[in-house]
Amino acid sequence: MAKAITLFCTLIWFALSLSQAQAGGPEKAFDGALGFGQYTQGGRGGKLLVVTSLADNPEHPEPGTLRHAVKQKGPRIIEFAVSGVIHLQDVLEITQDNVTINGQTSPYGIVVTGAQTSIKANQVILRYLRFRPGAEQGEGDALNARDRQHIIIDHCSLSWANDEVASFYNNQWFTLQNSIVSESLKEAGHHKGSHGYGGIWGGAKASFIRNLIAHHDSRNPRINGYRLKPPYSQSETLVDIRNNVFFNWGDNSGYGAEGGKFNLINNYYKPGPASEAEHFFQFWSSTDLPGTQAYVAGNVIHGKPEVESNNRLGLSVKNQNKMSQQEVEDVYSSALVNSPFEQPEGATLSANDAFDLLIVKADVGANQNAHGAFQDSVDMRLLNEVKRGEATFGNGLINTEHTVLGAGGWAAYALEFSAKTH
Repeated sequence: MAKAITLFCTLIWFALSLSQAQAGGPEKAFDGALGFGQYTQGGRGGKLLVVTSLADNPEHPEPGTLRHAVKQKGPRIIEFAVSGVIHLQDVLEITQDNVTINGQTSPYGIVVTGAQTSIKANQVILRYLRFRPGAEQGEGDALNARDRQHIIIDHCSLSWANDEVASFYNNQWFTLQNSIVSESLKEAGHHKGSHGYGGIWGGAKASFIRNLIAHHDSRNPRINGYRLKPPYSQSETLVDIRNNVFFNWGDNSGYGAEGGKFNLINNYYKPGPASEAEHFFQFWSSTDLPGTQAYVAGNVIHGKPEVESNNRLGLSVKNQNKMSQQEVEDVYSSALVNSPFEQPEGATLSANDAFDLLIVKADVGANQNAHGAFQDSVDMRLLNEVKRGEATFGNGLINTEHTVLGAGGWAAYALEFSAKTH
């Protein structure tokens, strides 16, 4: 009998395994997950933790708060019974593996402000959250992750940080998708002086797909390449940047990639009032890190049909005005390849269709709460600015969030996430 039961269980296990394999392998993080991080498991199968308080106590995290929930060990799914603004009193570090944080379960939405949030764990899923630390946080990012594995960030809104807004590099099996990265703070106390940068992006199988990047002076993004001691070999480096919309970059758009491998496919670039750089990407070559390789195709610069026909016209090389034409050509001939590198499964849109999906149909940012579709005034304004090709405040590069929040400040903004306004 025991042998029969064992055989039966073995057959069941085999059938389930075969069924899963036929269905396309492991389960996705959620319906619509894309990129190399799409099979992140997060807290699947773990305990449910519900956030019932907007309070934050870094020294003694209280049960029911977000900080307490992220500090728990073991697989866990974090949901929200509250809405509003969580004012962090210190950096929020996600250090325990296997966690899913579902911001769309909040009745009216969640904003995390006051300090940086850092992912220092593996197997992390973040959805429908707003990370907007503000000028008072001190030096830092809105959200970052480095040297981690299996992360997917979906439909989040990131802004108002004085280092970079969204830096994700040296990670493996990573995705940032359908998110807004906007309004870094240019003159806001960074120790290097003027900053206002979008982000540093890199990794080994790292995807950045269907995002809006808007109103940054530089690092739109800075592709990390094989710098800063990554935990993998140079041959494993692969960054896939596709179907994003970039708006109103300032002094520089995208650049870098020293020693790295990347796809730059079907992105839509729309200059704004602050845009000075005429290229959409600038190669930074390095004798210390040779071997940069890039597949660049299908990208569009609004108002420049010649670039759509020939993407090479949208590229440049750092310090090329000090180089001979042959030296510039040598950089291109060494770096540019004719076929894309490995691409994760999932439909690739044309650049124009990506613009329509993200900007016209507004499928980007933290656009959902427990009651259904919802976008806050910050994201709605941004989408309208991209449509118009204009900035509401100056040239779009700001020094403090108070410039765009207006006279009501944080108090008025917080009311958007209150039952009284719905």
